[in-house]
Amino acid sequence: MAFQIIRFDPYHLRLKVEWVHRAVGLRPDRPQHRRWMEQVHELAPLAPRILRPRTVYRIDEVRQLEPQHIELASNAVFDGGAGRFLRHSQFVATFVVTIGSALERLSRRWLRAGQVMRGTIVDALASAYVEATAECCQEHIRAWALPQGLDVTPRYSPGYCGMPVSQQVPLFQSVPANRVSVHLTESCLMVPIKSVSGLIGIGPADRLTPTDYPCRHCDHPHCTHRRVPFEPTRGGCCD
Repeated sequence: MAFQIIRFDPYHLRLKVEWVHRAVGLRPDRPQHRRWMEQVHELAPLAPRILRPRTVYRIDEVRQLEPQHIELASNAVFDGGAGRFLRHSQFVATFVVTIGSALERLSRRWLRAGQVMRGTIVDALASAYVEATAECCQEHIRAWALPQGLDVTPRYSPGYCGMPVSQQVPLFQSVPANRVSVHLTESCLMVPIKSVSGLIGIGPADRLTPTDYPCRHCDHPHCTHRRVPFEPTRGGCCD
């Protein structure tokens, strides 16, 4: 299918405050964190005023799918562990989402001014909002899939789950990320920083689920993005 561009209403994004707390390392049961948590509550309403949440994505049929190799009908080719997690997929969506650069600029400005608490919290808010935007993108793709008896996998991004960050290159060749003002550096980092890219598998609803996270296969001991515990019986993510 042709690529789709969607601009989201920032006030409709589902911000999960627990993401912010986890990103900053806050625990509600610790009295010394109370002031930080109050600042999260005070600053969170400011963010939607300057966000520009948007996505570009496309959906293509799968031509070849192996544990370490994916080929799409668009001629896009991806190598790395994501092929294992996208098994059973008949289609794959490639996507880029962003919230723009306003929040990260605000965070840097406060940090340079010595307002460490505010700068750190705003950076965490930006990360939480880009995650919320990625969830909205996934739900749009799922809305396309469900009427066809299909469902989606979780999102898989280059640099995670055995998928090299260099796979950003074919991903950015697959979708016109410049249409949502996201660019790729020579080191495969995205600008603005608060952007997310990746693949979403689409296949039979009885074989796929949006919450079957690859974390169950991943034994990385220090991952800050873990969603569910590692299950040793499933093996490592790069097996």
